[in-house]
Amino acid sequence: MSKKVLYALLGSGALVFALVAVAARPIAAAIQGAGGLAGLHHGWAGHHGFPAMSPEAAKEHIQVAAKWALRDVDASEQQQERVNAIAADAVDDLFRLRQRHLENREAFHAQLGGASVDRAALEEIRKSEMALADEASKRFVRAVADMADVLTPEQRQALMEKLARRHQR
Repeated sequence: MSKKVLYALLGSGALVFALVAVAARPIAAAIQGAGGLAGLHHGWAGHHGFPAMSPEAAKEHIQVAAKWALRDVDASEQQQERVNAIAADAVDDLFRLRQRHLENREAFHAQLGGASVDRAALEEIRKSEMALADEASKRFVRAVADMADVLTPEQRQALMEKLARRHQR
């Protein structure tokens, strides 16, 4: 593989990852149920007296973020709609995973709050959480790859440059 092709592939992957990272902050909050992620408002995760972000609110936020990310790379309306659809599907899938995470958290608390601690049960909960994290990570990467397919290599490169400038501030 030539260096040019390798750099194009790496750049494309990094670009799309950056696009999804901008758009996926509410997805991460939805999964983790925590507001401590960089750039997140605490209310999105249901802390400090605010309700947790709904899937609809996450989708709306992602649409705004994607519009911002894609506006300077000449993305067509069709590309924008496709990115929004991919993100919406990912939100739905990841919110379902969030429910399983909350169930694991409740089970963990129940184990620790009992008269004795069942280490085997805690280990099963840990394994379940690790499998859940793996599933969420795979789903996230699939969304990234799907979004990458929507954009041209030139658009991905322009987006990466835009995001690099933003992060240098």
